[in-house]
Amino acid sequence: MNKILVYQIIFLLLFLVGISNSMAQTSTFIKSLSVNTTTRVELTDASGQPLKIGGLYRVKLSVNPTGTRTGAEYLVWYDSPATTWKIRAVALGGSTSNHPLLIVEDNVVKVYTNHANGYSVKAFVEFYDTGNGAVVPQFFGSSFQWQRNGTHLFYLDGNVGVGTEVPTEKLSVKGKIRAQEIKVETANWPDYVFKKDYELRSLDSLRLFIQENGHLPEVPNADSVESEGISLGEMNKILLKKIEELTLYLLEKDREIAEIKQELKENIAH
Repeated sequence: MNKILVYQIIFLLLFLVGISNSMAQTSTFIKSLSVNTTTRVELTDASGQPLKIGGLYRVKLSVNPTGTRTGAEYLVWYDSPATTWKIRAVALGGSTSNHPLLIVEDNVVKVYTNHANGYSVKAFVEFYDTGNGAVVPQFFGSSFQWQRNGTHLFYLDGNVGVGTEVPTEKLSVKGKIRAQEIKVETANWPDYVFKKDYELRSLDSLRLFIQENGHLPEVPNADSVESEGISLGEMNKILLKKIEELTLYLLEKDREIAEIKQELKENIAH
């Protein structure tokens, strides 16, 4: 056997091994499962074996035509450090009735619906053989971070930044925001100012505080606002409290003026 033929055989063997390894990295298969809310069927691989540890699965589910717009996409992986199977819903048509769903029960990934009737669910599965049980689904990029359920799009993993790479709040925006309305939820609304046991600061004490600090009590000063910003909910509470206190001051002064007028009227009458 000449050297050229030997080289050709070696090259062919290497090529076939390369193809085999490449094919081992990713694979796809389709399965049909009959499920309902109580019959939850294990999702297995193409040959009916348990899902493989050391890779990531992208699972797309659909129900045979029923007149309902339905479908789902999940990411599935085995978390080796936690020794448990985990799932992440990427997009759901819904989670009630005959919408196909995944769940982890007794550390097994199962397919089901929330309907008493049985439905045939078809699973389209992509497997990425990473060979590493510590790989997390950030591998899939934004399809792991952002989730959709029906018409709701949401993010659960941390903070979102627009115009900034280091968001410090659930939503940090470096720039202008335009909206038709902003609703802020808050507690301890300052109606307590009008209760009889509320201790209103005297005007002399208020005057002294302003002279010493250059701003109203409880109102943040200019330096802190410029460096830290303000909370709309908290600031509205403070402003309302000051308006209510101002109302009490005015009512008290009105009472005092009325008393003075009455005294003057009585003195003139005598």
